[in-house]
Amino acid sequence: MELLTPERITTKLQDWLASEKAEWRDIAVKPLDMTLGAGFSADIFFVDVDYVDADGPQSQTLVVRRQPTDLEVVFGSSLALQGKMMAALDARGDIAVPAWIGMHLEPDILGLPFLVMGRVEGECAKQNPNYNLEGWLVDMTPGQRHQAFANAISAFASLARIDWRDGFEFLAQPEHGEPGLGQYVGALETWYKAAGKGRPMPIVDAAMAYVRENMPVDAGVNVLWGDPTPSNVMFAPDGSINGLIDWELAALGPGELDLAWWLYFDDLFSRRFGVPRLEGLPTKDETIAMWEAASGQKARHLEYYDIVAGLRMALVAVGAFDRQVGIGNIAATNKSLNDNFMTMYLAEKLGMPLPEFGPDFVAFMKNLTPVDEKAD
Repeated sequence: MELLTPERITTKLQDWLASEKAEWRDIAVKPLDMTLGAGFSADIFFVDVDYVDADGPQSQTLVVRRQPTDLEVVFGSSLALQGKMMAALDARGDIAVPAWIGMHLEPDILGLPFLVMGRVEGECAKQNPNYNLEGWLVDMTPGQRHQAFANAISAFASLARIDWRDGFEFLAQPEHGEPGLGQYVGALETWYKAAGKGRPMPIVDAAMAYVRENMPVDAGVNVLWGDPTPSNVMFAPDGSINGLIDWELAALGPGELDLAWWLYFDDLFSRRFGVPRLEGLPTKDETIAMWEAASGQKARHLEYYDIVAGLRMALVAVGAFDRQVGIGNIAATNKSLNDNFMTMYLAEKLGMPLPEFGPDFVAFMKNLTPVDEKAD
């Protein structure tokens, strides 16, 4: 396999941009940050590009995201879906996303499939270090924090106002039935079966059974971000929203699923990590009210969608477990496959015996939450 040095990557990207962007002339790509392997589920690096278009000389920083094809954390993670989602939203112009440049789904240029987008300036609420303990949010006043999160909630809630048949048909997964909650749960069950590999996972098994057997019959069909967390929102210094990033979990389903995912992560990075929430961040009730106002919908069946969110995150943890085993960080006998924060949350909700944590859990968690480099 060809060794991809920064110089070789620069040349290859320059040639690709020349073929992809017919309206750009005199393209010159300069390496900015080409440390491969910077992302958790993908390689992410930055380049500067100068070019001339109809408006004259231009310069911008681009983000290049390469998608690994082995040891995936999220089952079926699709670079093509991410690219189509960002392209569709960028074309609409009413929801802030990175400027769409293009994608290449073969490994012949950069060794892996990749997509290219504009860099979004700003700060995200980082997961490591926990945004409740360190970072720009700590330096804000309670009122400023409240408004920043209110802006983020309103931004992702507005997705629920989109008619999925207006350019988002590619999100449908007909192999799992008609668009809606049934299709979503069908896809989730496929993920569950692939992740489990026949292993006993008592808490996850019980959660999947609950989700399958308790589906609301009056659920809507909305465009879902799939991963609405404070770490995937790029905030301007005044708390306004510069962009929503990371669309690999985009799907169709009830809009409440996005709301439940946001609430799940709010709880994870405070109560379950034993960390006090920053004063001023919206409460659960305030978050729900903000989502309802921005989406134009009443939030229904949130207890059910909370279990769905917990199950999804538990499956992410299964993928993370297998990835850590695969790269040698932990042994395959590590008990954290079934004993982790994500299964504990589900056990609490389902009234099951709680998992016990020990040295295996410490070893697992050490590498589960990587240092967030999106805004560096």
